Amino acid sequence: MRTVWEYAGADGGAVLVRLYGAEGRARLPERLGGLPLTAVGPYCFSGEEIPPRFRRQDVKRCEEGEAFLEGEEPAPLRGGRLKALYLPDTVREVGDYCFYGCGSLETLGFSEGLLRTGNGAFMGCGALKRLEYQTTGDFRALSRVLSDVRGTVKVSVHEGERQFSLVFPGYYEASVENIPARIFEVHFRGTGYRYRQCFRDGRLELSEYDGLFSLAAGQEEAGLLAGLSACRLSSPEGLSPEARERYLDWLGCHVRGAAPYLLKEAEPETLRLLAEAGAFDREAEPEPVKAEKKEKKLDDGAGDFYMASLGEDIVEKAAFEKREEPGERREDALDVLTDLAARSGNTEAVSILMDHRYQRGRKAAKKSFVL
Repeated sequence: MRTVWEYAGADGGAVLVRLYGAEGRARLPERLGGLPLTAVGPYCFSGEEIPPRFRRQDVKRCEEGEAFLEGEEPAPLRGGRLKALYLPDTVREVGDYCFYGCGSLETLGFSEGLLRTGNGAFMGCGALKRLEYQTTGDFRALSRVLSDVRGTVKVSVHEGERQFSLVFPGYYEASVENIPARIFEVHFRGTGYRYRQCFRDGRLELSEYDGLFSLAAGQEEAGLLAGLSACRLSSPEGLSPEARERYLDWLGCHVRGAAPYLLKEAEPETLRLLAEAGAFDREAEPEPVKAEKKEKKLDDGAGDFYMASLGEDIVEKAAFEKREEPGERREDALDVLTDLAARSGNTEAVSILMDHRYQRGRKAAKKSFVL
């Protein structure tokens, strides 16, 4: 396929203006026309036309691949056509509104060399769920991009041989009017804003990141918490024993809420790793009991008068004896997840969980024999 890059020179480097011919996914080259690619221009991948104030007069073209057929016009890779983009280490800047309106952009790869992201660079990128970050230990570029991407996003960090993944929850701002003070207050909804503050002087504070899980557990949905826990347990970079136990406890206790993620989105190897770590060797939270609606019977009030005549102590005792339990007895998390996997038809998950049950039984029998 023929690929065409339009670029302009600036400060000894090349600024990408438009990309033509690529289909959905693209990896930008390190050099264009003999110059290092140092910037992606304003509105470069946006579905909107480049405004006059950002248009360059010194645009050049660089082509590679098979020639176009006569009369064939290459389509620009922009707007909804862009699915994934990987920037080379040479890129230092992403221009204003570079990805504006790229509603299908799901993955972005970049490195610590990215020094600036322009205004509204990621506006309208609601599908952006994955970031691939190359670094030697400096996380300032990642912090800048995350501050512009407010949806839930999974970050894969590649630091030489050191690799790990993190989930950053989404958040949004809400302006609330304080009428007595005659001001508007900005309130943050969701824990994503707090998670994005775990960067200090170019470092990523993983202990601070893990410390926010208790806050997230009270505010975020079970599917997001399951993904966050699975990421930390499957790539435990800087994970303390205490934080590890918190993630395992949550997965075991809330296995019903975590099941949709574990059985549909998580890789089989991740499920196996979580089982071996002991996430499902715990008691699951009891399934909530649905309250039954009962028709209210009309009477003449004689029953109320009779109960009142017995005295408060007897009435309270009778009410206590009639009170139903809030839920059934706690169940083994492994039993619950195996049952849910079987009901959903996920035979691979059932196989993994049954194998873990067998291994767990062997260990228990061996321990009992030793005793």
